[in-house]
This record gives sequence, structure tokens and C-alpha cells, in this order.
Amino acid sequence: MKPAERATEWGEIVPTEFRALAENYGTPFFLYDADAINRRINLIRETLELLVEVFFAVKANPNLELLRAVRGVADGLDISSSGELEQAALAGFDMATVSFAGPAKTTAELTASIEKGVGCISIESMRELVQCVAISKRLGIKANVVVRVNPRFLNRSFGMKMGGRPVQFGIDEEEIGGVLEAMLANAESLSFRGVHVYAGSQCFEPAGVAEGVPNTLRIAREIERGSGLTCKTINLGGGFGVSHNESGRELDLGALAAELVPILRELRDSSRVERKIVFELGRFLTADAGIYVTRVISSKESRGKTFFMVDGGLHHHLAAAGTFGTALRSNYVLRNLSRPDAPKLRCNVAGPSCNPTDLLGVDVELPRPEHGDLIAVLGSGSYGFTASPLLFLGRQTPAELVRHNGRIILGRRPRPIVDFN
Repeated sequence: MKPAERATEWGEIVPTEFRALAENYGTPFFLYDADAINRRINLIRETLELLVEVFFAVKANPNLELLRAVRGVADGLDISSSGELEQAALAGFDMATVSFAGPAKTTAELTASIEKGVGCISIESMRELVQCVAISKRLGIKANVVVRVNPRFLNRSFGMKMGGRPVQFGIDEEEIGGVLEAMLANAESLSFRGVHVYAGSQCFEPAGVAEGVPNTLRIAREIERGSGLTCKTINLGGGFGVSHNESGRELDLGALAAELVPILRELRDSSRVERKIVFELGRFLTADAGIYVTRVISSKESRGKTFFMVDGGLHHHLAAAGTFGTALRSNYVLRNLSRPDAPKLRCNVAGPSCNPTDLLGVDVELPRPEHGDLIAVLGSGSYGFTASPLLFLGRQTPAELVRHNGRIILGRRPRPIVDFN
């Protein structure tokens, strides 16, 4: 998707409809476009010539109605907790299409995963392997496992690096021999599925994503040569880059296909077994498919700066305030939904808290807002609601709405703080 096309995702909803949603559900609220997410999943698969499967990373947006809407389009789910496992089950996903990763899986989480038949449990330590064996013997059910490897190779193209250095994720490549020996020694309890390598997140360079794939395939081949095990599943991780600011920068899928498709074709044509190649993607699927709508409550001038105070902020959308997962603050794209044609004004958009970082926009240009206007924060489909301190300030949580098949439904109702007592 070209940057110019990304801003049109919300073109079907006119300002009067936003006003109706605000009247029905109050402000602030999140709105997610599941139809746009499904289109993007299909676009990725088609651009990569159906050589990969696309798993939805639940951590990016675990809203139940959103998961239900992508079921049947996404090839599976990437989860990281028992809560996400329960959410996947409620959404109706086949547990065989679920992959469970995370460095601190509890005994209860491993037990539930084995009981439910999760398709791939990423083994990230010898402790997890030993526990899976013990649980499997107790339940009389084989555990479906892949080994998550922390590669020697550091891929510098990823903004946040999650492999190739000392990290809590996966088993260091130089240490996997002992894990594979334990796999073989417990073949009656473990069903080995393959390998999982996650280099990092926010990679904007197609060559950077493609660079890591041969390294992962090398690891898989070395596992097979050294142990006799077969890597039928090769999870390449994710981390496709997408920006939240006006630059509209994102990983170019066409350029990625030019780099990656020849590698994947060669793998398919040279393999004696059918292999499942997986990308697990979150932000790249959901970011542009979400919008956060908040209302102007007040305004003021302070030493030459104009501030508009709104009823939303870091308590609902920590990432937009610049204090989640980023080293340098960058404004999300803001729009005045009520007066899109008003004369533009350079201003700051501040949330309702006493925290000086509670700013949704710093020195942004907006059509001049008036009290009561609706301000939209675009790019809000990932790491918004569930990555924020929702109980901070004791304000009501926002409604989460989901658009699916052209209809907007309530995905999660607002809740006052007393509901959490």
C-alpha cells in the first residue's frame, strides 16, 4: 500500500457519522476497521505469491470482535499469554493455528496450551522444554513445539532488535544442541514442528527483512542435519515497519517481494517435505486500520503557545503521547473531524491529566478547533487501548468499535473505574 493510499482508509465514514458515533458511545472512543485489516492480510499473501502464511499478532490488538472479524482470513494467531489463549478460543480460532511465544510461560499456561492442542509452543529455555515433557506425560497429550532461536547474526535493519544479542527471548544459537538432544530423548512427549526466529520490530528496509530469511533457513537446515528432526514450520517472525506520522513511511511490500520471493520459491522447490512459512504481524496489519476520537473540552494560550485540551490522552493511548515503545517523540496524524475546512492553526493538543507528557500533538497544524469539536488520532489500531494505563486518572475506559462487512458494532463497552474494584 502506497503512503498516499493509507490516509484513505477512513474515506467511507463522513463527519456526520463520527458525530453520531460520539453521541451513541461517548468520547473518547477507538474505531477499528477489520475490513481494512483483512484486505491487508490478503495483500501480503498475494504479493508474496502465496508462499507464506500470515498470523495475526494478538498483542497488537486483542479486541474480541476484531479477532472474530479476522478469523477465516488470517492463517492463525500469535499469542503471548493465557489471556490471549482464552481470547483466541472465544473468537473461534482453531487451536492448531495458534502459536504461543514468550520468555516466561508459566506452568499453567503451558498446561492449558497442551490441553487445548496449541499448534506451536515456542520453546525459549530448557526449563520450558522440561516442563512441557512433564505436563505431556501427566496429561497423556503430546506437546506441539518449535524451538525459538536467538541467532548469532544481528540484523541492524530492525528498529527494536530482539535477536542477535543478549536477550531474554529464545535459546542462543550456540546452545541449541542440548535442547535438540532433549527433544530427541523425549520424542514420545514432544511433537517437534520446527524453528522460530524473531529478529525485531519496525524494519522499513525490504533488504533488511529479506537478509534475515536465509539465516533462519540456515539454522533450520543445521537443526535437520544435526538432529534428523524436520522443520515443517519455519516462523520468520515479523516486524514489518509502519510509521504513525505524516511521512506515511512503511515497508514496501512490492520491493520485499522482489527480494524475498526468489528465496521462498527456491526453498519450496528444493524441499522434500511441505513446509509452512509464517510471518507473524501485528502493527503492520492494524495500525492504519484504527482511529482514536476525542473531544475538545477547553483551550488556552500560554506564553505564545496555543493549547487545546481534550478528554482523551495517555491514559487511553500512551503510544500517541510518545511514551510507549519509542525513543523519540513523533506526532501521530491528527485530524479535526468537525471542521476539516477551517483555517489552520499551529497548536498543541493536551490530555486531561496533570502529567506534562500527556500531549497527543506538539506544534501540530490543525484546522482551528472549537470547543466540542472531535479530534481524530489516526494510526491508532495497534498498541493503543491495551498498551495504556487505563485506570490512571480514574476516568472511564473508551468504547472500542469494530467495522466489519461495512457495519459498525460495539467491540468493548466503556467501563468506569469501579468496575475494576
